[in-house]
Amino acid sequence: MSATFMESTHGKIHLCYLGYRYYGKSKNQNGSEYWISVKCNATATSFSDLSVVVRDEHTHLPDGKEKEVLEMRKILKYKIIEESGSIDRIVEEAYHAIHAQPQSIDLIINLPAIHTIKNTLQKQRRKTRPPVPQTIEQLPSPLPGVYCKTAQGE
Repeated sequence: MSATFMESTHGKIHLCYLGYRYYGKSKNQNGSEYWISVKCNATATSFSDLSVVVRDEHTHLPDGKEKEVLEMRKILKYKIIEESGSIDRIVEEAYHAIHAQPQSIDLIINLPAIHTIKNTLQKQRRKTRPPVPQTIEQLPSPLPGVYCKTAQGE
C-alpha cells in the first residue's frame, strides 16, 4: 500500500499510511523523511518511491475517518475565506452534505463539536478579513476586495 500526504488543519504536511497519520519530524540527506504518529510514539520513514517503513507498534487502532474529517475542516476553512455568508449557514450546509453520504454517522462522530468548529471558523475569518469599521473615517481607501463583493459574489 502506498502512502498519501495531506495538509493538517495548521497547514503542515502529514503522512497517511494504513489508517494512521504521522507528522514530519525531519528530512534525511538521502531523501527519506522521518515521521512520528500524531496519537502515539510510533515512528515511520517514507522514501521517494512512496514506500513506508513503520518502526514501532501503535498504541491505538487505525482511524480511516480521520482523513475525511481533516479534509472537511480544510474545505470549511476555505469556504470561510472565500464566501461572505454567515458561519452558521456554512456549517449547516456542510452537515447536510455529510448526512447525504452513506455511512455519515461514522464521520459525524469523529468531528469536533459544532461550537468548536464555529469558533475555529470565526477565528479564521478574523485572521483573514479586516475588522468592520465603526465610523466612516475608519474605512480604508481604496476599499479592500471583500467589501466590494455583492451577496452573489459579483
